[in-house]
Amino acid sequence: MRYLIPATVFLALFLGASTAQAKSCSSFIQVMKYDADGDRVLVKHVRGKIKKYFPKPEGAPSDTTKVPGSCKKRSKQKELAVKATGGRMSITQIRSNFEGKMLNDTDDPAWFAAKMQEIIDAKEPVVAVIRPGMKKSDPIGITTIYMPANEEDLAEIKRLEEQAEDI
Repeated sequence: MRYLIPATVFLALFLGASTAQAKSCSSFIQVMKYDADGDRVLVKHVRGKIKKYFPKPEGAPSDTTKVPGSCKKRSKQKELAVKATGGRMSITQIRSNFEGKMLNDTDDPAWFAAKMQEIIDAKEPVVAVIRPGMKKSDPIGITTIYMPANEEDLAEIKRLEEQAEDI
């Protein structure tokens, strides 16, 4: 009996997490316009390959990405919700590519708008994790944006590969 309650809680959490993950999907997007007043971005869905986009050191497991599967055609809306302010888990997070570290400065309210403008100006695709809102009335929005691999990421991968030893 004493194991029944923890097992039930574990099962409920496991099923809840897998259901939430099933609703999330990812897509390569190019951000065209950011509307700070309406908390919306206008995006263009583009093609890309996760393996090319997320380089890994040689010998790293291939399933280490936290990016969910790609979106189906019906999920490829051109206007998506974003959230610039709030708690660390409720905002649209912008993350680095290789380490997946969150880059958002939650203490600076102007940071998100400036970063979105930087992404628009770069005209490079980014990977966005797209998820429906918590309520049925909430719009589909971007929960996470992964930035492209930069020179620092590629240098760290090269350093790790040179450091590795064959066994």
